[in-house]
Amino acid sequence: MKIVVAIDKFKGSATAQQLAQCIDCTISRHMPGTVIEQVPIADGGDGTAHALALSLLTPLQGKREVKVPGPLPSLTDDGAQQPTVIATYYVDTAHSTAYMDLASASGLTLVPRADRDVMHSSTFGTGVMIHDAITHGVSHIVLGLGGSATCDGAMGLLTALGCEFLDAEGHRLLPSASNLRCVARVDTSEMEVVTRGVKFTLLVDVSNPLTGPNGAARVFAPQKGASPLQVDELEQGLDNLARFMPAGISCLPGAGAAGGVAAGMAAFLGATITPGIDYVLDVAHFDSIVSDANLVITGEGRIDSQTAMGKAPQGVLKVARRHGVPVIALCGSIAPGTSVSQLGFARVIEVTPHDMPLNEAMDTAMTLSNVEKAVTSFISNWK
Repeated sequence: MKIVVAIDKFKGSATAQQLAQCIDCTISRHMPGTVIEQVPIADGGDGTAHALALSLLTPLQGKREVKVPGPLPSLTDDGAQQPTVIATYYVDTAHSTAYMDLASASGLTLVPRADRDVMHSSTFGTGVMIHDAITHGVSHIVLGLGGSATCDGAMGLLTALGCEFLDAEGHRLLPSASNLRCVARVDTSEMEVVTRGVKFTLLVDVSNPLTGPNGAARVFAPQKGASPLQVDELEQGLDNLARFMPAGISCLPGAGAAGGVAAGMAAFLGATITPGIDYVLDVAHFDSIVSDANLVITGEGRIDSQTAMGKAPQGVLKVARRHGVPVIALCGSIAPGTSVSQLGFARVIEVTPHDMPLNEAMDTAMTLSNVEKAVTSFISNWK
C-alpha cells in the first residue's frame, strides 16, 4: 500500500509540513507497513519558495535573509520611508537560481488588518530582495506571487531594480498604486543594466488578467482594504500603466497576479508567467511518485470556487487522474455554495466541527488535532 501526501498549508493555522507530518503519523499508527511519501507543494502563494527548496536542496541549504522595506510606507515630512522586514529566500548555487515568495517582503500578513492601505503599499521590498540575489550572482529568479498586500503593477519592485516612472513634467514618482495614474513615461535603461542576463519565472495561482471586471483591482484589491472608490482609481491606474506595455501583456492569464506584478514584470523584465502548482509538482517529480500510488491525500485551508482555478489541490488531482489514482481533499472549511461534487475528488473532508468557534479552529494545535481525527475516521472506513 502506498499513500502520497501532497497537501498545501491551511493558511493562518498550519504549514504544509506540519499537516503532512500529522497525516503521515496518523496513517502509520493505524496502517503500519504502509509506504507514505510526502511531497512538499504550494501553488505560488507564500510557502512556495520553501516547498521548492525542500524538493531541490537536500538538506535545506542556501537560505538567505535580507532586511528590506516592508509593504506599508510610513509617510513623513521627508517622504515615504518604509519600516523594514526580514525577507527570506533560497539560493541553489549549483544552478544560480533563487527561489522567493513576494509575500516574504510585500505580503498582506505583514500589515495589520487595521493598517491596510493598498493605495500606498508597495512591492519595493521585493525588488530589494531580488536585487540582493542578483548581486550575489543569481541569474534566474523564481518568484511566487501569492499573498501580496499591493496593487502597484510592480511599480515598486521595478523601481528598486533601477526603473524610473516619471510624470508629465518629468518628475520621478514615488512607487505606489496611488501614482499609477500619473505615469507618463517609463525609463528602463538603468534597470536593463542591473538585470542583464537574468531570467525571471513567475509562479501564479490565479488566471486573472491585469484589468477589467476580472482584473487585479476589481477582484483582489477589496481583500487588501480598498474601498469601491479606490478600486476605481486602481483600475484607472493599472489601465494607464498598461499603455506602456507591449500589446497583449495585460490580457495574459495570470497577468493580474499580486496586484499586477505579473504584468509589470512580464512587460518590463520579460518574465514568464506559469501556474505555480504545475511548476512545483514538476520540480518534485510528482508524476513519477504518484504513478504507483493507491491513494493521494491533498488539501488546503478552504475549498471554494477558486480551488478549481489553479490552486494546489486541483493541480495534484490533475496529475493523479492521469494514473487513475483516487484523491481525497482535506480542508478546514468548505465555502457555502461550493459544488464539491464537480471538483473531481473522491472525497472532500471538512475537518473542522461545524460548532467550533473560528478562533479555536484556527489554533495550530487544534487544527492538527482535527486533521488527525478526520484522517483516522477516513482510514478506518477506507481500509
